[in-house]
Amino acid sequence: STFTGWSGACTGTGPCVVPMTAARSVTATFTLQTFALTVSTAGNGSGAVTGTGISCPVDCSETYDYNTSVTLTATPSTGSTFTGWSGACTGTGPCVVSMTAAQSVTATFTLQTFALSVSTTGTGAGTVTGTGISCPVDCSETYNYNTQVTLTAVPATGSTFTGWSGACTNSTGTCLVSMIA
Repeated sequence: STFTGWSGACTGTGPCVVPMTAARSVTATFTLQTFALTVSTAGNGSGAVTGTGISCPVDCSETYDYNTSVTLTATPSTGSTFTGWSGACTGTGPCVVSMTAAQSVTATFTLQTFALSVSTTGTGAGTVTGTGISCPVDCSETYNYNTQVTLTAVPATGSTFTGWSGACTNSTGTCLVSMIA
């Protein structure tokens, strides 16, 4: 608490001296200290942090009375993962902050990654290329969530490309794969 002043027979914040020439009344006023809690997000993913008075990334700071307990929850956006707290909290569970001083907390969100595997079949030969893929030599790659990967099939001399299966069923041109799984 903080002493904020006198009222009645005394005023101000210094010592109160009351001459007792009659009945007197004095009131001392105390207020709770307040401290700011600042929340931020980090990482290549996204998400939200919520708690009493906090709804980050829109409202990421709030002032609380001394000794208030604030519980923060991190919720990753689709395609992201919550990977942990830093600052006033650690771990991946709910963050409970005791407001005995100004505090800051960071929630880290990371994009999910998914593997794309390519294989060739049939009696002919050819190559499949795309960002990070050059199959039959390098036939798999890991991509961040929602990355669009374009694959192109080129038949070898004497072979014919007859189509895709799997993530590109019913396509004979280039294959566009959205990496959401």
